[in-house]
Amino acid sequence: MKRGRLKIFTFFSQAQKRGQFNFVWIFAILAGGAILVLAIYGAMQTGDVMKLESNTEAGKSISILTDPLQAGFAEGSFGTISFRDNTRINNFCYDGGVGKNDISVSTRSNIGTEWNSPGEPSSIYNKYIFSEDRLEGSDYYVFSKSFDFPYKVADLIFLMSESYCFLNAPNEVEDEIVGLGIKNIEVGECEDIGAERVCFGGGSDCDVIVYGSCSSNCESIYDSGKVVKGSEEMSYVGSLMYGAIFSSEDIYNCNVERLMFRTSKVAKVFSEKVDLMGARGCDSNLKGDLVSWSGMTGNSSSDGLASLRSAGNSLDRKNSREICGVW
Repeated sequence: MKRGRLKIFTFFSQAQKRGQFNFVWIFAILAGGAILVLAIYGAMQTGDVMKLESNTEAGKSISILTDPLQAGFAEGSFGTISFRDNTRINNFCYDGGVGKNDISVSTRSNIGTEWNSPGEPSSIYNKYIFSEDRLEGSDYYVFSKSFDFPYKVADLIFLMSESYCFLNAPNEVEDEIVGLGIKNIEVGECEDIGAERVCFGGGSDCDVIVYGSCSSNCESIYDSGKVVKGSEEMSYVGSLMYGAIFSSEDIYNCNVERLMFRTSKVAKVFSEKVDLMGARGCDSNLKGDLVSWSGMTGNSSSDGLASLRSAGNSLDRKNSREICGVW
């Protein structure tokens, strides 16, 4: 009888030990899995923070890198910005007064979603960056041109990632593109079948059509006109033609409003310069014209560019006839 009880006791004791042994292993596996998941999550979070910081720095670098690419005293300037990997550049424009361009950068992700979250945007107040809302590529092309209306207002920066082909471009545009060595724009025959086709004066199979409308006191018919991109139609004057070609409609219109605000402020500075010149014995009759021009441009938009062009040309002719020119 005792031997039977002993066997029963031994059986339950061994079963209890096996249960304890299995529980220890299960607990170890679960705990180890939880630690591994937390480690992976922590590594991903750290990686995301580092990517965010890297993308933020890349956005700031674009503002710095475009500094030497502004036209300055030259007719134009061209350069290239290259990234090691495929990169997205996001351009947001805010009007109202001086306004700004907010530039942010996203890089490709090797885990999860295709693209990492964009870095903190770099706010640029003193430049006018014309581009599509979102660009993608590893090489970016930067073309800069002065905007005169009628005096120099600012340098315009055109940011591109695509290739373009200009068809039937006027001589002055062809000379400019070839002279600056703009690598992503072909003039004439289109060897790159994937390039955006920009047709001057109309045509078939065109992605963009540029129309000129300037008929008097113009160096070219394309001194003013409109650019048509699908359902988008943008009026332009002078070098804003390139802005309309390379930009989305919202970026273009926003930057034009910012430029008109700056045009108005520069006119006010010039009107004060007239007083200073008079005090030094060099009179000018442009005071009233400049005050009027400042009021005309201050709240203008791209829709009013054509009518403003005529007034601006008249103001420029008056200034050229002055003994003491204001600009």
